Amino acid sequence: KDIPGTSAVSPGSSKECAPDTESPSGPGEADYCRRILVRDAKGTIREIVLPKGLDLDRPKRTRTSFTAEQLYRLELEFQRCQYVVGRERTELARQLNLSETQVR
Repeated sequence: KDIPGTSAVSPGSSKECAPDTESPSGPGEADYCRRILVRDAKGTIREIVLPKGLDLDRPKRTRTSFTAEQLYRLELEFQRCQYVVGRERTELARQLNLSETQVR
């Protein structure tokens, strides 16, 4: 695929996807690798190697929009303690009507 405006990674930067053995996909490429073409900001087209398991077609999760009050409380807690865990995280999530993952 050719994806305009995408930054490129140099081919071969992932050692997992480029073993020394040959496979049906091609010399030096494992059958669990996927090669794609991308265009960087300068317009240069480059080939990158990614694991086939990486689902690039799946839509991204929408970013959580926090209210001003939630942000204020989260920043206050972060200043107090950078890692809120256990009961504190559960209680803060309940008070702010957020999931524990969002509080994390």
